Amino acid sequence: MTDDNLELFSAFEPVSKKTWKETAIADLKGADFDRRLVWKTDEEIAVQPFYTAEDLQGLSLFPNKACAKRKWTNYVEVEVGGDPAANQFILRMMEFGVTGILLNIPDPGNTDFDILLKDIHPAKIKIAFKLHKPSPELLQRYFSFVTAQGISLANIRGFVQSDVLEEWSVTGAEPGYKELAEQLKITAQAAHFRGLMLSSHAFVNAGSGIVQECAFILNKLADTIEMLEKEGLEREQIIPQIALHLAITGDYFFEMAKIRAIRPVLSAILERYNITVPYIPILSSNSAWSKSLYDPTVNMLRNTTEAMSAILGGCDAILINPHDSTYKNPDEFSHRIALNISNLLKEESYFDKVSDPTAGAYYIETITSGLAEKILGLYKEMEASGGYIESFKKGLIQQKISASKQKKEAEIATRKKVYVGMNKYVNAQEKISLKEASAAPAADPGFPLLHSQRATKNFEWLRQRTQQYFEQMGKIPKVYLACFGNQATRNARAAFSAEFFGTAAFEIIGQFFFEEAEKGAEESAKSDADIVVICSSDAEYETGGKIFAETFKQLNKDKKLILAGYPADIIESLKQAGVDDCIHQKTNVVEFITALQNELFVH
Repeated sequence: MTDDNLELFSAFEPVSKKTWKETAIADLKGADFDRRLVWKTDEEIAVQPFYTAEDLQGLSLFPNKACAKRKWTNYVEVEVGGDPAANQFILRMMEFGVTGILLNIPDPGNTDFDILLKDIHPAKIKIAFKLHKPSPELLQRYFSFVTAQGISLANIRGFVQSDVLEEWSVTGAEPGYKELAEQLKITAQAAHFRGLMLSSHAFVNAGSGIVQECAFILNKLADTIEMLEKEGLEREQIIPQIALHLAITGDYFFEMAKIRAIRPVLSAILERYNITVPYIPILSSNSAWSKSLYDPTVNMLRNTTEAMSAILGGCDAILINPHDSTYKNPDEFSHRIALNISNLLKEESYFDKVSDPTAGAYYIETITSGLAEKILGLYKEMEASGGYIESFKKGLIQQKISASKQKKEAEIATRKKVYVGMNKYVNAQEKISLKEASAAPAADPGFPLLHSQRATKNFEWLRQRTQQYFEQMGKIPKVYLACFGNQATRNARAAFSAEFFGTAAFEIIGQFFFEEAEKGAEESAKSDADIVVICSSDAEYETGGKIFAETFKQLNKDKKLILAGYPADIIESLKQAGVDDCIHQKTNVVEFITALQNELFVH
């Protein structure tokens, strides 16, 4: 910037936040500023319409050490069986930019590293393990495999995720603290290999909010450290081996702030152990919660924005799950696309070139501070209730997550929160059979467990019911949009109605326009539709709505007659005339269509 430009800007007086707000209030012409322009997140953080440097005054800003180097590991998760297929898959993925391998091993005793890691150099690529329960024997065999190749354990990097409290929270399986302690004794031999990777996915996939996710994983960490100390480990053996595996959802800016916020809270918690707090690496991977079964290619876009959030927030490693993993075992193409998201963000978008890119951003810094405060507050609340284990046994954690999930589901059901391809912009022609893998029966520990699901599950079920009805009866409910009156309003309400019923894959016969309400009623009553939707303006409903309903019901009492809109003053009289129900912006789509399916699908 030239000196002339600097002089130009110096001619303007600084504008305070107060002045900006006063100007906005004037433009609102009497409307309440907070009600119109300020909104609250699920975390009850008030988001302002604008931020200035004044918002940073008094905030504790935390430099993001992870963003200083701007290099992240690009992981791929590999399902490991007893054959050489996993090895061939790893070698193929290495051609596409993989720098880390997460080996998901369901049967540690059946793992042959000579086959699995053939032609793979453990010192040149990070190798990590995902286990349902600790396996000291597996880690010992891996370390023996490494040393047998003449590689020093000081030169290998990776981690092992065998989060015993996550497994306990999901299945009720008794946590194996003794085995975990033995495993940590082995992994402690490798300075750059983390033996205590804890995950937040169980919380997020059950519907938790960001504050809950972060607070509960920290509560879980505190209890895990305590239990390991009871098994005879020193905290100096435990804390340097900690790493976190955080789930990512689609809340773009808050996901950035989440990683920035959890680091200082984690450091503050670890400082109470009176040892030098090491740098704690964070792996970010996509959550199942934020993905959809239908229109799965949209998941590619969700994966991209989620990866951007995690990288800009300062994750140390990223694992992008293939977009179609919601309904099938991903093939090589799907994995390559997922890996290339990270490659593209680095090679073409230069995300690795700027240190801590969100530092100083008024909005990001403000919500980071707000999240950190609320994370610490909820962490302390759970600690006061006895810590993670006791709070979980009492059902306190499950209650909070359940309340968060119900709120999110209500926002999705009313389409306040949009999931493209599911509750908006639906491809009703798409057919996918929902064949969820049946989980093994969980133990009954005497308290509720966490259950993973997708945010769009309820809409998926609407589509599946329609598809099942078609497979059984050979037909799909048909919707007729009867339009009259004001052109702009009738078109808007017809489009709304088509999308509303399209979420359940009902067949939209089309939009039909009539000069008079009575004529529209006569024609629609003769159609082969199961549902007729009246689409017009509230003003025309006052004059023609009753005529339409009475005429329609005289001709055909079997069809459902729905009104698009909610003219509160006359809605009861319209229902008395024959309107069965109405749909509008606040209608719970899932509840409405479920009730409609229950009525239509009786056979």
